[in-house]
Amino acid sequence: MKIEILVYSYLAVCLAMIGFNIVCIFLFSRNDRETEHSRLYYINLIKGQFGKETLDERHRLLILKRLTKVRELTAFDKALEILYNEFPDEIQAYLHKMEFEFVTLANRYSRKDELQMAYFPYVIARYRLFYGEDLPQINRILVDLLEKPSIYCRENALNAFYSMGISENVADALKIVDDSGFYHNRKLLTDGLMTFTGDKNELNELLWSRLPSYSTNMQQAILDYIRFSSGAFQERMLGLLREDHDCEIHYCAIRYLGRYPYQPAYEQLMHYAEHEDEMHWEYTSIACFALASYPGERTIAVLKKNLSSRNWYVRLNASQSLENLNLEYADFIDIFEGNDRYAGEMIRYRFDRQKLSERRAAT
Repeated sequence: MKIEILVYSYLAVCLAMIGFNIVCIFLFSRNDRETEHSRLYYINLIKGQFGKETLDERHRLLILKRLTKVRELTAFDKALEILYNEFPDEIQAYLHKMEFEFVTLANRYSRKDELQMAYFPYVIARYRLFYGEDLPQINRILVDLLEKPSIYCRENALNAFYSMGISENVADALKIVDDSGFYHNRKLLTDGLMTFTGDKNELNELLWSRLPSYSTNMQQAILDYIRFSSGAFQERMLGLLREDHDCEIHYCAIRYLGRYPYQPAYEQLMHYAEHEDEMHWEYTSIACFALASYPGERTIAVLKKNLSSRNWYVRLNASQSLENLNLEYADFIDIFEGNDRYAGEMIRYRFDRQKLSERRAAT
């Protein structure tokens, strides 16, 4: 009897789940149809304003009324996406004329729940609604979002600041996120900074000048961004490497000097590559990778020596750099005939992978 009750209970749960899925499919389908209908409505509505010196007052009031709902804003966003691909200049002119309405909408969305609140800065960033403008009322709303625990609020607010292109505001925003106590992924910060629409040189200099005021995690994100955006910091990165900093900051500096070769940094990199410390093997590993940008007999000798390192990552990066230096098979005879089987296998692996890549490219 107990088994029958258990089976019937299981069947009831399965039926309930099937019914729930059917209802969800029906609701989602209806929602998609409504969104599609609204999207077409907004396409025609926006097109009707093309070429006008000033937008119709009725149009402005209609936008203010309808876009206070997230569903309508989503449809409006989809309409803008389609029109932007076909009429980029007209859409930019239209959005510029609607600036006051978007400021009003931003204020209204700032009073909604966090998920709805996060959607509006996403639209700001996507279409650069306030590019080049330092608007206190918009900044205040975005700063409030930066202090929210929701990652969506913080990330979308940061992207909005990047899209506006004001270096000072971006630096301040990063500081607010840094001081908030909430974890923010370093890669998200670096990738976001890469989308900055303003003067990147100005932003680089400002962030460098404020570097000590940020936490180690934020400093890493900023240094990674500088590595991908500018080659004008070689001397300063070497200075950073010689100063007393957290090891993670030194790693960022070494990676930078590997991307942008700087001859005065060669001895410092060689020092790390030649003096492996088991407690700080990362220095040797990253230095081996960076030395690919500093060809020479001494570099090759040190990299070959590190093929026999006890640390796998050191051996891997040394072999990678030797491959990047375009050495021939004959240059590794001493490795193949030596007593270190692991060093020989690492080089064979590199050559086998290179041959495989060549065959794939040929076919």
